[in-house]
Amino acid sequence: MTAVRNLLCAAGAMLLSGCMGSAVPESDPGGDDTRARAGLAAFFARSGGDDGPRQAPLAKVSLAGGDVVVAGPEGYCIDPATRRRAPERGFAVIASCHILSGGNAGRDVAPMLVTVTVGPRGGAADLPTPEALAQAAGVRLLDGRSSAAHVSAQLASGGDKMFDGSDKRYWRAVFVQGDRLVGLALYAPRGSALSGSKGAQMLVQVRSKIAEQSRSAASATVRKPVAGATSPRKLLGGLFTRKDPVN
Repeated sequence: MTAVRNLLCAAGAMLLSGCMGSAVPESDPGGDDTRARAGLAAFFARSGGDDGPRQAPLAKVSLAGGDVVVAGPEGYCIDPATRRRAPERGFAVIASCHILSGGNAGRDVAPMLVTVTVGPRGGAADLPTPEALAQAAGVRLLDGRSSAAHVSAQLASGGDKMFDGSDKRYWRAVFVQGDRLVGLALYAPRGSALSGSKGAQMLVQVRSKIAEQSRSAASATVRKPVAGATSPRKLLGGLFTRKDPVN
């Protein structure tokens, strides 16, 4: 559980460092998707700081020295302003490409915000229980899902502190990617199906996309030819005597 605590602490440090901006206090009940979209747009506008025009959203980003490649499901992108990279950890935020681009790119999809924290090295034995995730957050557990390499928990409160119009319920998840522990947190508008049971399904989609992109990147790295290197067939030709030349 030490590895998971480090992962959650890393996520908390990223939040407290201000890389994601400050949440907008809830102003009135009865918010809807329109208000939540405006809240998300304001959230990302703040996270961009005062460095001029915002950068275009990214399709994917490599974190933790390339061990994990983060990407979102179709219609969702990475916000470059919230990306943090280091050799042994990383952080990124996934949201609607349409919202991130100010309406200039992507199609209209359900608004949500997913934080991705790449933490320490670990394996399936380091995964927490849903109850442990709730305990770490200091809130009540509403629902929990567990598998061999993925654990998720729906938490009863705290989500409404993220952006204006967000639901108090939110989801957390931890899974193993390669030899890394990766933490996810999903926040959605008040009353959204993503704050309910569909949130668990969305986290599975995010995890699957990350696994797919990470495997592709690892495969490309392994297969990339090295300048001046002898081909495997020629190396074998030098090991085994044969009359016909190996091309």
